[in-house]
Amino acid sequence: MANMLDYLDWRGDVPFSADPFNENDALVLAELGYVPLEHTVPESFHVRIRLRDAARRFRKDAVGDFDRIYSFDTDCELLQKMAHSVRFGNTQLTGYINRIDNDELLQFSALTCLLEDGTTFVSYRGTDGSLVGWKEDLAFSYLVRTPAQNYAVEYLNGFFTAHPRPIRIGGHSKGGNLSMYAASFCSPDIRSRITEVYSFDGPGFRDEIVDSPEYQSMIPKIRSFIPESSFVGMLLATGLDHAVIRSNESGIKQHCAYTWELSRHGLLRADELSKNSMLINKVMNGWLADYDDEERRVFVQSVFDILGASDHDTFREINQNRRKSYPAMLKAVAALSPEQQGVLFDALKKIVRSGKDAIMKPDGEK
Repeated sequence: MANMLDYLDWRGDVPFSADPFNENDALVLAELGYVPLEHTVPESFHVRIRLRDAARRFRKDAVGDFDRIYSFDTDCELLQKMAHSVRFGNTQLTGYINRIDNDELLQFSALTCLLEDGTTFVSYRGTDGSLVGWKEDLAFSYLVRTPAQNYAVEYLNGFFTAHPRPIRIGGHSKGGNLSMYAASFCSPDIRSRITEVYSFDGPGFRDEIVDSPEYQSMIPKIRSFIPESSFVGMLLATGLDHAVIRSNESGIKQHCAYTWELSRHGLLRADELSKNSMLINKVMNGWLADYDDEERRVFVQSVFDILGASDHDTFREINQNRRKSYPAMLKAVAALSPEQQGVLFDALKKIVRSGKDAIMKPDGEK
């Protein structure tokens, strides 16, 4: 079935003046945020480069292994198709930022796209392959605000206060969470110029955020899309009605947006979430409900202490060097403090128990 690349083949020759911006365009621009554009797109908002020229300057072979996430090759193809299209080729790119800081628990990247329809699209990158990126994702469960969320707000406030264009914001995975958060908590003037917020299988928030007046006021502008077997997009609360999208893959592979099915004017809807997705949602919610914030923090720290013992910074590197990585991680389990071991093993038991309860209890039964 058709995906984003097919959409660019079909509609790439159609300018926004003939066919207005739609949800397919938002997904394309959200995915563009994954392309590592260091040394290609300027960080300064005072300098811009056409997407067509950026694609010509971009050197795929110069990108190191650390920045080559699972969709890297397809993302590079997406960039080239956008560059050769009438619809996106003259889009001006600016404000590219990529920050990773293990000490600060930060993985943050953003890109601003000035479209020919007179609007701006801010693309927040989702989680890359770095351990710190995934650790920050899990920190959503025990932190009211994460460093990346704070950066996302600062990114908007830093440029758009003096920027008159209407603004759309979007992102895939964690990028969807950052989009919703930044739109809700940026300055009131900028918030008033945001027309739409797109979250593509983005995780939610703690109740303190969802119940806040800032987030509640932004809900009418947020459009959330999740695949049939969504896992990431069902984590924590959003207070939103999700559009469920068809995918040509199964299970966790559906998180990759290239598996989502598109028509010429929009994403194809599925009837409902899969039973597996609803089951996983019950399991995770049941597990989280059993722990307070400190226990969640200790669990996350323990998991990443183990992963960090591999002496690698990405899951890809761990897997490529698993003969050395796995024994080192097993030793790290034994080296955990008694408190960490207790929380870790208790958490694993509760996840299993929550899974059994979710399977045994009919829908709606508590």
